[in-house]
Amino acid sequence: MKTHRFTTLLRSLGLGSLLLLTGQAEARLIGGFVDRAESRFVRNVWNFIKEFQTYQTVGSQSWKYSLYYYMEPYMFTTANDSWTDSMDFIFCSGHGNTYYLQTNQSTGAGVDFASAMASGDGLGDSNAEYLVIESCLTVASLAETSDPWSEWVTDTLKGLHQIVGFRTVSYSDNGIPNRYARKLKAGGCVWQSWFDSVNEERSFVYGSFYPGMASAIFYDGTRYETLGSSGYPDPRGWGGVNLGRDWGSIWNWYQYE
Repeated sequence: MKTHRFTTLLRSLGLGSLLLLTGQAEARLIGGFVDRAESRFVRNVWNFIKEFQTYQTVGSQSWKYSLYYYMEPYMFTTANDSWTDSMDFIFCSGHGNTYYLQTNQSTGAGVDFASAMASGDGLGDSNAEYLVIESCLTVASLAETSDPWSEWVTDTLKGLHQIVGFRTVSYSDNGIPNRYARKLKAGGCVWQSWFDSVNEERSFVYGSFYPGMASAIFYDGTRYETLGSSGYPDPRGWGGVNLGRDWGSIWNWYQYE
């Protein structure tokens, strides 16, 4: 984890406007990345990052959103150090499949976290700590496979602490992103706040499955991390190098009916 002196260019989606934000406080940065598909994906990401339009202090840490873009595969792979991996916290929304996130519906482009990441240097070796993916199916669990970890470890987990999303078909354009952001600002654990936000969206009207079943992949030593946690050394570096902390096993926790 690196801290940033916050002087960055914010580009707003759709309008093409540019706004230079400067500040003196050191901040940890949040990036929002959107599938170029349905408008609900724009709303999903905005409803999360808008909670961090101004500096938000959680514990000893200050957080603010910095990037808000339509996704392209290179932002996760060959140029990730300048895009997703320049952020501390990545929030994405789009169509998904197992280990896969679509980036552009009209072209069929997307990121296969099980293979395409090898063309880059993984996520976390530069800066990223948390990857949240609001999509269908992307974060497979032990309910689907006996080994939900290896595909992430091989190419993606190069310093990331946690990956959070859904293991099943999911439904969005609801209160999950807002609720999740507010729980994080209140000091909630990263993965647990996601699970709680999903659970609180359930209702008798839509049934016990709606809005889907959450899943999280994380190192055991990161399970209690919040946005207020100090900048712990990353659990694994490029090539699986141990960077000095005993992180223990990789865990998968998931929801089920």
